[in-house]
Amino acid sequence: MVRFTVSSILVVGLLFIADSNAAAKNIDLVTLPNRDTVQLTIYNSEDITLAKEIRSVTLKRGNNRLQFSWAGTLIDPTSVEFRPLEHADQIDVADTVFPGQKPQHLIWNIESKYEGQALVEVSYFTSGLTWQMDYVATSDVNETQMKFRGHVRVFNNSGEEYENAEIRLIVGKINLVEKITDLARRQGIDMPATETAKYKGMKELEAKKAFEKAAFAAFGSGKGGATDAKKVVKEGLSEYFMFSVEGSETIAIGWSKRMPAVSADGVAFDIVYRLRSYQYGPRPVRFFIWRNDAEHSLGESPLPDGIVRMFRENGHDGLSYLGQQLLRYVPIQSDIEVNLGTDDLVIVEQRKTKTRRNNFQFDRRNLVAGWDEHQDWIGEVRNYHAKAIAIEVRLQLAGDVELTPTSPTTSFDFRTVETKLQTDPRDNSVFPFTTVIHQGTNAKQNRVMLRRSN
Repeated sequence: MVRFTVSSILVVGLLFIADSNAAAKNIDLVTLPNRDTVQLTIYNSEDITLAKEIRSVTLKRGNNRLQFSWAGTLIDPTSVEFRPLEHADQIDVADTVFPGQKPQHLIWNIESKYEGQALVEVSYFTSGLTWQMDYVATSDVNETQMKFRGHVRVFNNSGEEYENAEIRLIVGKINLVEKITDLARRQGIDMPATETAKYKGMKELEAKKAFEKAAFAAFGSGKGGATDAKKVVKEGLSEYFMFSVEGSETIAIGWSKRMPAVSADGVAFDIVYRLRSYQYGPRPVRFFIWRNDAEHSLGESPLPDGIVRMFRENGHDGLSYLGQQLLRYVPIQSDIEVNLGTDDLVIVEQRKTKTRRNNFQFDRRNLVAGWDEHQDWIGEVRNYHAKAIAIEVRLQLAGDVELTPTSPTTSFDFRTVETKLQTDPRDNSVFPFTTVIHQGTNAKQNRVMLRRSN
């Protein structure tokens, strides 16, 4: 029993000595203090985010050892950088150490001629932060104008919570692969494989250049006062656009945050019906069409990819759901088209009324080798709505065809023609046309030729 007690005392003594030695090694080691602010520049296409943290660090003259940890996060440790923002001429980073006994830690050895507090910037790349847009369009009862709203939602699966973060969202393509290829060519090396550390480092270098350009472009953009509503500032850049969320937001781990990005009232739009059996099926579909420009109370920036949901006021303080569609990237001055599906109150029919054949050609055995087939058609649009409609009818025909319309018709491509019609309320419109299909040896090429009617 006595031996057990002595042994226990000996073990405790050894542990105390070991802890004292470890403490002695880290006596000047200081954990990096909490950040004052953080700026996140999120680029979806490459799942890459540039984080810039501002921290107040107390330094002594001589050597300082600062510890930075990224345990449980998706931070790339090789991208972490330390930069003094104050007294930069008196503060130098001597080296960066990754201690083996402390995985997911690094230690900066700082040589300082300055003593006191100084602001420093810690920047790094991380993954797991993404964003997406969603839009809501609400038309009036008569479907003549709408309210158009867009919100950006930021998702945080990076393993790190970012409190009071300034958020920058990159829209467009930075074309990192092309930039990496060019960088490799300038260095006289082969293009590295995508999974290698060399490729990753070059990718981060090019991404950082692009993000710094975006941050410089956004610097000094107007900010509202503390009582102003949150809004998103759009900055035009040469290669892409950047949305800057005004103020700061806390993005918790595993959560998403939704913020207003686009707001426009009184947006005029057109309703167009389209019959394209080869694309949408045998029935006409209805489109709401407007433009991303100043005339339609938009046009300040491109519109990123996102789901647009369409509603209509029903006249009884409620909304009717019309449909939804994925809205692809819409540049300034480009049309926005939303397909709302088929409409039972608009019917289009086409029927063949007559067929005849002539211009027969015979081969050496006196067998028919070629002929022309003439067909007479009548197309009809029936509109059961209480207002006039515009409709576009596209016909796609195979073979060597001559088409003679009686309504305004244009060629869309070498085998497709388009007729545009206006149909009055609760009325019908007809668009007769004839075709001559060259068969057999009479067929010279695969195209539709428009002919003028006599």
